[in-house]
Amino acid sequence: MASSDDDFNKLDTLSDDDYLKLIEQFYEKNANNFAFPELALDKKHRLVMELFTRLRSFNTNSINICLKTLRLLTREREGLDALTGSSVLEPLQKIAGLECGKVDVNPKDVQNVIEAEKCMSNLIYMSPSVQKFYSVSGVADAITQRIKETTATKLDNGIRFFDMRMLFLLTALNADIRQRVREKFHGLSYLFEIINQIMLSRSEPVAAADTGITLSNDDIDYLIEILKTLYNLTVDLPNLTHSYAIQEEEEEAHLMRLVSILRELLLCYGPNDEKQMELQNHIINLLTNMPKTCFEELLSPAVLEDENGGDEHNGKNMEAINIILRFLDHRITKTEGTKNAKEALLPVLQLLILMCQSNRTIRKFCRQFILPPLSDEVLNLPTEGQKLRNKLTRMMTNPNSELKTLSAKLLFVLCKESVDRLIKYTGYGNAAGLLYDFGLLGPQHNANKEQYSSDSDESDTENYKKIRDQYGIDPVTGRANIIRHDDPMKDWTEERKMVEMEKLVHSLDQAINHGIMRPMIKDASGNPVPAESVLQLREANLKNIHHHDDLRASESSDDEGDGGQITANKSK
Repeated sequence: MASSDDDFNKLDTLSDDDYLKLIEQFYEKNANNFAFPELALDKKHRLVMELFTRLRSFNTNSINICLKTLRLLTREREGLDALTGSSVLEPLQKIAGLECGKVDVNPKDVQNVIEAEKCMSNLIYMSPSVQKFYSVSGVADAITQRIKETTATKLDNGIRFFDMRMLFLLTALNADIRQRVREKFHGLSYLFEIINQIMLSRSEPVAAADTGITLSNDDIDYLIEILKTLYNLTVDLPNLTHSYAIQEEEEEAHLMRLVSILRELLLCYGPNDEKQMELQNHIINLLTNMPKTCFEELLSPAVLEDENGGDEHNGKNMEAINIILRFLDHRITKTEGTKNAKEALLPVLQLLILMCQSNRTIRKFCRQFILPPLSDEVLNLPTEGQKLRNKLTRMMTNPNSELKTLSAKLLFVLCKESVDRLIKYTGYGNAAGLLYDFGLLGPQHNANKEQYSSDSDESDTENYKKIRDQYGIDPVTGRANIIRHDDPMKDWTEERKMVEMEKLVHSLDQAINHGIMRPMIKDASGNPVPAESVLQLREANLKNIHHHDDLRASESSDDEGDGGQITANKSK
């Protein structure tokens, strides 16, 4: 039978078989659609009401096609009110086995449970009223209970995935649910245990020493939902209530264990690079919530016979930190100059700043990776090249203020907040924005010096010293002064020079008179005021020249009074 408007108008008169045929035809026709403009709101409402009226008498297969059709309707915001009443939401919760106090930990109709959870997920995401309904009806409590009771048993992959998807949505939208899952149900511990179990189930006891754990696509999809849920559960930890803060010491131990688990997860492989990067992205997001005291857990004692010596520093295995740095490098390469750069880069930049500020070993390793001792790269601008230093320096002038600030701040922290060192690596022109924003243009160049170790990380290469001594380094550009242009006026006669000078003065005077440019001079009080003409600008410049000559004469007499010590130092 072909569906028609007439069929939708007399749904209650159709037999069960005819109704199911109508539902199947609608599903097959619209399986890939996300909007249904031909289905008027009143027809949608009648279709849904009739569906749940008949659902009790249908067998498992018939229920499944009804739920699939309902899932299509939950994709569209238009007319969503037809799906948000208790007559729809309560049966879905029951089919999903998530009634509060009646949690089904061993569902028989797996496909129907999954379809019901898909409908619930869409509705929670789309509708504030559904969010409120399922928050009150205890869906999050039931999910947590099912997680708790099935940690040691095998739950269907699809059910566990959508359980976690709904828990993520509910904890993202409701702070009270976050606290209840964290405190009443000890959700953190159970989620830790699930991550551990997944890694243990994929480890090979007889694998070669250099073979890590390889996770499947399903593993990574499920782990990402867990990581997103953990992010929600830890995002407000700095603003804990007093009752929760009493357990602060115990919770810090939990978080240290979490960071240790995340370190092991960072070392896992995915079925492909893209999936592995996706997992690493969510691990990094979660790490930004961790207290600074926990970052030591990302390090482990170095194994002496470890062949991968590049990941060892100060007796610590830095493999996890290396992965984060390479993740940053890859993300910049992939998103530099695109609209997605901010979303892709802010979390990893923020994490690296936190780690480098709080852990000396991590900072020194990151500095070796990002800012190794300079060599012949000073022959080029700091922004030229594809090393991580070049990429971060380019981002210091990014139009996005957050990206610009965090990129500059990371480099600044790696330089132990030394302005001179930052300028050496990036050039004053690139660093000026940060220095101005942080109020560091004055003489106090390192206000936070006490938080860094006193020993110096500087070790200029012989190449760098040779270039510096031969050409000098321009502090504004951060590049050696190797470019020597021939004087374009060397073959000019004096007459031509005078003609060109007069042209230049005339052009400059015209630009000032028409307001195209407004050069500034100092008035008698030393305040900047706009110059009215080239003549006024020239007179002010002559005054400055005379003033500097007087200063030099004064300094010269002071040097002589010191027995020529300064002169001797300059000649060295």
